[in-house]
Amino acid sequence: MPKLRKQSALQRQRIMRQHLHSYRERNLNDDRLRNSQQLATRRQDPEYRENERERDRAAHSTRRQAVNYRSAEQERDILAHSILRMNSSYRATEQARDALAHANRRMDPTYREEEQQRDTLAHSVRRMDPTYREEEQQRDTVAHSMRRRDPTYREEEQERNTLAHSIHRMNATFREGEQERDTVARSVRRMDPTYREEEQQRDTLAHSIRRMDPTYREEEQQRDTLSHSIRRMDPSYREEEQQRDTLAHSIRRMDPTYREEEQQRDTLVHSIRRMDPAYRGEERERDSLARSIRRQNEEYRQVERERDTAMHRVRRRNPVFRIMEQERNTSARRVTRQRKYKHETSSEKFSKEKKFVAGFEVTTTNSRYFEVQS
Repeated sequence: MPKLRKQSALQRQRIMRQHLHSYRERNLNDDRLRNSQQLATRRQDPEYRENERERDRAAHSTRRQAVNYRSAEQERDILAHSILRMNSSYRATEQARDALAHANRRMDPTYREEEQQRDTLAHSVRRMDPTYREEEQQRDTVAHSMRRRDPTYREEEQERNTLAHSIHRMNATFREGEQERDTVARSVRRMDPTYREEEQQRDTLAHSIRRMDPTYREEEQQRDTLSHSIRRMDPSYREEEQQRDTLAHSIRRMDPTYREEEQQRDTLVHSIRRMDPAYRGEERERDSLARSIRRQNEEYRQVERERDTAMHRVRRRNPVFRIMEQERNTSARRVTRQRKYKHETSSEKFSKEKKFVAGFEVTTTNSRYFEVQS
């Protein structure tokens, strides 16, 4: 059996044209050639051409009733069409033709609706394939990113999204679901230390910018004061707050610079408050009461005496302090001696003084007992 050689459709057409051309050259007076020439002459008549088309259509429809013929015809048409579309000019013309025909058909609302239903169904069937879905998402992402390079498109998209979101959030169920989703998503994101740090920096910057507005600062202070006062109504919260403040203050006071600044602040504030006589009086009373309560403890008194002795010893190392102390002591002893002398003089005078009461002689003594003599 001879081996068959495969030929393309273009090669077969070229060979058939060559055979036909050579046949015509060899048989110029043949009956077939005469018939072809006569047919060409008759087809110049439009009526003949129309009748011929009707006969061909009827014959073609009759032949297409056979399944084998239809299948072979489809294969021939597909092959011929693919060969024709290899020509870029033919493809461009075909696309323009198809686009115009499709636009004309879509002017019919019924056709548009049926087309949408067909496209929706076909798209849903195609999206059942995970590979197709993934490729579609990639295509859509690339196309969307390219469109968003246009500032006008971005602005319109934001307006559309804002309007659609505001309409969705009118539904209480949607709002609740959105809040739950946002909470879960944020908690998941905040598990990343880098995200938490960036979020804190963003929040700090945004808050500092907002606080540049005096009205905002005042409203914020009022809110914070109100919320803090409500929280402090809970005894447990107050106790925890005191512990936190005490611990934080003790940690801050480990810094010598902070301690010095704190002492200066406290000294200045205390000096300003003590300019009020009422405050000074209340302070003295508080200090006296607190000291008297503390001195009821024998250990405290002993510690106080030791502390005073040590402080006095340290102060007496200063010659100026010693001189002042000696002057005070001398003055105090002088006053004491004068008081003692006055007291003794008064006692002697009173012991010798006699008074007469109702005709009796009364002698007054230091013991303030009266001796009555007749």
